[in-house]
Amino acid sequence: MDKELDYKVLSQILCVNEYSLHRIFYFVTNMSLSEYIRKRKLTVACTDLLNGTKVIDVALKYGYESATSFGRAFKKMMGFNPKNIIKNRDNLKALPVFDFTKINKSIEEINYSVVKNTSFNLYSVSKSMPIDIIPDIASPFWDEMLADKDFIFGDKRYGIVEYDKFTEVPKMATYHIASTHKFKGSKVYNIKNKTFLEFSIESRKATDISNFTNMIYACIIPYLGYNLDDVSDIEEYVGENTTNIYIPILQ
Repeated sequence: MDKELDYKVLSQILCVNEYSLHRIFYFVTNMSLSEYIRKRKLTVACTDLLNGTKVIDVALKYGYESATSFGRAFKKMMGFNPKNIIKNRDNLKALPVFDFTKINKSIEEINYSVVKNTSFNLYSVSKSMPIDIIPDIASPFWDEMLADKDFIFGDKRYGIVEYDKFTEVPKMATYHIASTHKFKGSKVYNIKNKTFLEFSIESRKATDISNFTNMIYACIIPYLGYNLDDVSDIEEYVGENTTNIYIPILQ
């Protein structure tokens, strides 16, 4: 993203002319190639700005002639000036990398925020389950817990997938159902003063959450420039249909 992209070279890679390149890309993604490149550059530029790089240096790095032209493009996508990014770290947008192996007729920006010094003081019960069928097992596990009169969840509930840290390619995971309230059979599960990327999806279906999280890891996380922290992701269920996903990063 910090290099100049030559449409002629891209069209040669695809063995088409430049006109066909643009038509094909728009047909597949429902977005122009130039808009896609611009929004991808602005997405990764957020990380540089959050890390304290000067606006002019970020502008030049991503191919803008001046801080003014960069600021204009940045504000059009994000809704605020780049110099105000620290104040608006809870109002960022990311355009994910488009996965051409999936049948998906459109690509959209995803809102996210960087939340620092965040702690979760929870109580949980857990089950061990194969990673590849977590959505299938987690749903009946939740039904079982919600039917238990001793499970006190308040206005928020939490799901936590804890992978085996000592296995290079883990096949099993421990799935936690958690609450901020102590309940019968629960154990303390605390995470202290960590930095997270927070995403949100309007769904409570296990398969939707799993697919959304997989997309974040495949199409957003590798390109934002953050290193992952060695703690578990946290799913926070709010109201009837909202899931907040907290992914731990090193800051």
